[in-house]
Amino acid sequence: MEQSRRLVARTMRAWNMSAGEEPVTAIVAELVANAVTHAATPFELRLVRGEGHVRVEVRDRDHRLPVLRDLQPLSDGGRGMFLVDCYARSWGAEPAPDGGKLVWAEIDVAPRAAIAG
Repeated sequence: MEQSRRLVARTMRAWNMSAGEEPVTAIVAELVANAVTHAATPFELRLVRGEGHVRVEVRDRDHRLPVLRDLQPLSDGGRGMFLVDCYARSWGAEPAPDGGKLVWAEIDVAPRAAIAG
């Protein structure tokens, strides 16, 4: 998971969107954790830059789609997709054509303003 965080930080800086790094990192951490914990299959992580937003995609080989659960205050888990839902402007999941699934989230971010000198 640490590699995923470093990828997000490096990519967001390269795209001049480091101001939006925190919500993108949080979503990547949750989606990667879900792939590792629940799918237990190899996975692919992809970041796509859009106009004012970043799309995070995680693809794994498990056919089960994520579910947004009712948040239970005393439960040990089940908050991952709740956090994704809070940070993302939209998210979804769909079966992949060759098996498994693709889970995606779009996060609004603004480029870091240039400092006037």
